[in-house]
Amino acid sequence: MKGLFSLAINNLKEIVRQPFYYVLLLSGCFVILMSFMFTFFAFGEEMRMIKDMAISTITVCGLLAGILSSSVLITNEFKRKTILALLSKPITKMQIILGKYFGIIAAVIILTATQGIFLEILIWLDTILGFSNIEHHADSLHGTHLIDYYCLQGVYFSLLQILMLTSISLVLSIYLNVTANLITCFLVFILSHIITYAFPFSDNTSATVSVFIKVCYVIFPNFSNLNIFAVNSVASEYATLYIFYSSLYSLMYCAIIMYLAIICFKRKEFL
Repeated sequence: MKGLFSLAINNLKEIVRQPFYYVLLLSGCFVILMSFMFTFFAFGEEMRMIKDMAISTITVCGLLAGILSSSVLITNEFKRKTILALLSKPITKMQIILGKYFGIIAAVIILTATQGIFLEILIWLDTILGFSNIEHHADSLHGTHLIDYYCLQGVYFSLLQILMLTSISLVLSIYLNVTANLITCFLVFILSHIITYAFPFSDNTSATVSVFIKVCYVIFPNFSNLNIFAVNSVASEYATLYIFYSSLYSLMYCAIIMYLAIICFKRKEFL
């Protein structure tokens, strides 16, 4: 356990030294700030539009950070052969993979938390100072005080999506270069949403297509049900239960993918 913790800390330090990390962090904060300026024709839903834009920005920045970090820690080490020095140490291959994944997740959590706090501060300042001239409506769910629970839930669901796609990217980085990894993860992200929307209509198609959609529905992560719009569509008395089962699903999916990553890493030829 001590060796795994040390690996995670070292990988975290390696990620936060990368220029792309700060580019994503600062550019995300800049887009969140600018979202207060793009509220024309919102017809009374300006603040809701700002929050949705900001949460989407945090999701995209977190996904890119997770994918690029996995490429830096796995693909580049294979390319430079520095992975051989790590394998020569008294640690297992499972510890190496888990250490890299936990290091990536720690870096992503810091990034999403920073951007989420930045968003909360901007909303709070706008509530107090009114610099955007947007009318705030306080309610029991979202609130307009120091903590906006709508944004908090949105950032949390974004983090769940990032956890799953990062685990997929970690597996792909064992075999693919950075560009191929980015393209494949982008396709997985798109197809995951498409399959989720197509699943209710699978019974109305041919048997072959129906089976194909159902298999893809199980294999691909269910991103469409892991966003703030999904949890808002659930009745308030079931929202907590929905968040719990969504979290459990995400953790189980990540565990399965990480088990696959460990198997692939053990079978990887390094010479």
